Amino acid sequence: MRALITASLGAVLFVLPAASTAGETVPVAAPTDSHMAAAIELARFVNGMNQIDQQAERMLTTIATHAFTTDPNLAALKQEYPGIEKLFLDTLRPIMTSELAQILPEYNQAVGEFFAANFTTKEIGELATFWRSDVGQTLLRSVAGHMDYASSAKEIVTQLDQEGAPEISGNAVEADKKKAVSKGVRELTPQQRIAIMRFGLTPTGRKMTRLVDQKNEIDRQWMNRDLSPATQARVERELGDALLGFIEEQERQRSAKP
Repeated sequence: MRALITASLGAVLFVLPAASTAGETVPVAAPTDSHMAAAIELARFVNGMNQIDQQAERMLTTIATHAFTTDPNLAALKQEYPGIEKLFLDTLRPIMTSELAQILPEYNQAVGEFFAANFTTKEIGELATFWRSDVGQTLLRSVAGHMDYASSAKEIVTQLDQEGAPEISGNAVEADKKKAVSKGVRELTPQQRIAIMRFGLTPTGRKMTRLVDQKNEIDRQWMNRDLSPATQARVERELGDALLGFIEEQERQRSAKP
């Protein structure tokens, strides 16, 4: 269940032209207060543009659709009790929204620390200038709109009958991002794509490309983050009660029919 709620945090942050990964990225000096503040502010802005709440909704819907289609037990339940998939989504949606509101500040902090550890104050400013530009914002919205989490959802569903919480792999995170990037960039104008390529060829753009794997690993860890005990208890209680009540009501209606 943890991935169902938090996988939306794998939103694409960086979409830059492919560049050579040769050479190491040297960490910057220990960040000053102003350096860290700029890094966290950039993280907040980019995460906000990625529409994480909407992506969480999309992730939840994708998982539910895949699960109720491919898992034999859930598919049988859906056939026996039409409407139960919608109930599943409607019950989890407010729980998911609440959990995201609680963990988003921590995620912003983690992403901010990533920026601060790898980029100078000047480079953070260059990243902020690009992402706040019309082209940067259009790119973020376009890519975020194409995140369907199909690979991540497939991995979650295939692990439903296994012990332990589902685990989303780095390969799934990368596959979902690459597909969204490909579709998102195709929607841009030639002029916008040229502007993105120009930034991607700058020293800061090339550094960001070299760090994509590191950023993906941060996202993977957060996507697999355990729910808080309170949220886990709420999922078990509210989802269980809702599903049981729905089934009982369906059975009563069937019994009442002549």
